[in-house]
Amino acid sequence: MKRILLLFTLAICSLTASAHEYFFAFSEVNFNAAESVLEVTIVSSAHETEDALNIVGIEIKELEDHYKDSEMITKLEGFINKGFSISENGNSIKFKLIGFEVNNQGMVNFYLKSDKVTLPTEYSVTFDLLMDQFPEQQNKVLFTHNNKTTTAVFLPGKRSEIIKL
Repeated sequence: MKRILLLFTLAICSLTASAHEYFFAFSEVNFNAAESVLEVTIVSSAHETEDALNIVGIEIKELEDHYKDSEMITKLEGFINKGFSISENGNSIKFKLIGFEVNNQGMVNFYLKSDKVTLPTEYSVTFDLLMDQFPEQQNKVLFTHNNKTTTAVFLPGKRSEIIKL
């Protein structure tokens, strides 16, 4: 009887459970004063990133198969720059994808570096990466400079934020 009750409970739970309640990407931005550049790491689910890339017409099976594929790296750079941007005083800052890696937990880390910039008192940040493909996507940025961290949250209804330093 206990076994039947357990199976019934598991069956009911499986009907109400979903694989994803929401999707999440995370970014860390640091100002490197020695080089006067912004260094960015963006972390997201490799599987969801691959799905999003396929949705927008960039055919890919496994990100980790493309570590040295310059054509795919260029496509990834364009995709990421479309979903993550920073501007100062209305001028967009250009980011170069310098590498990426997929870890054992199925997350992909994208590493980006900006052209030389000055450190203003505020940046306008847009972080809507994966939001067009996944309506429940939520993103977060941590901006660190001089041991001070500023946090911004990005939702489908709030894709941009002003980060004051």
